[in-house]
Amino acid sequence: MPDGSICCLMATRFISYRNRAKRGYIEFCEAKYIEHAKRVYRQRRKIYGTKKLLREETINFAIEISDICDNIKGCSVYINQLLRCSSSIGANLHEAKYAQSKADFINKLEIALKESFETEYWLELLYRKNKIDESTYKGLINRCGTIRRKLIASVTTAKNKQ
Repeated sequence: MPDGSICCLMATRFISYRNRAKRGYIEFCEAKYIEHAKRVYRQRRKIYGTKKLLREETINFAIEISDICDNIKGCSVYINQLLRCSSSIGANLHEAKYAQSKADFINKLEIALKESFETEYWLELLYRKNKIDESTYKGLINRCGTIRRKLIASVTTAKNKQ
């Protein structure tokens, strides 16, 4: 089997290979690599299809955090940290899509997971300083918890398939 980077390249070019294979231009030795590329392509399509919902959720979460932080006066250091870590969740999830290997993919998801824990910390800190009200805090913590649980499930699934 080819290594991870070749598989990714072959999976991205699967459509053109599929068209050539229909015409009979692929030799037998290339055909086994094409079959492997098909499996990788299907596997990644399945993973990224479910990730689209999570990616949208992380983008909406970061926008909501940003809107709330625009209304908070003072505590600029805490607000800056909250903005950075909340937007980093989605950024790392998006970056995982272009991972070079399965280990890199898992690493990016784990970084996004760490950022979600950090986001919860900064939200709690601002809540305890009475910079955000209780209903806003609980809503954001629930959304962050939902994202965190989905990331945990994704990391667990990716590790089990490794």
